[in-house]
Amino acid sequence: KGIRCNAICPGTVESPSLQDRMRAVGETMGGDYEKARAAFIARQPMGRLGTPEEIAAAAVFLASDESALMTGTALAVDGGWTNI
Repeated sequence: KGIRCNAICPGTVESPSLQDRMRAVGETMGGDYEKARAAFIARQPMGRLGTPEEIAAAAVFLASDESALMTGTALAVDGGWTNI
């Protein structure tokens, strides 16, 4: 019927909710937001957080003709998190 269904599986992405989470974790570290942020980054296989623009680019790709033959795919945009 020409219907495709794919999913985007994002990793840890820089966002207001992540910043809130890092602040909360920082409170458990003596109020040290930067230490909490460094800990979040250190656990990322690529050594950095994702950006909203990177997730948006994946969505644009899946909506484009370039992905016309893809269906039933879970596209991991997670900096290698699922590969560890």
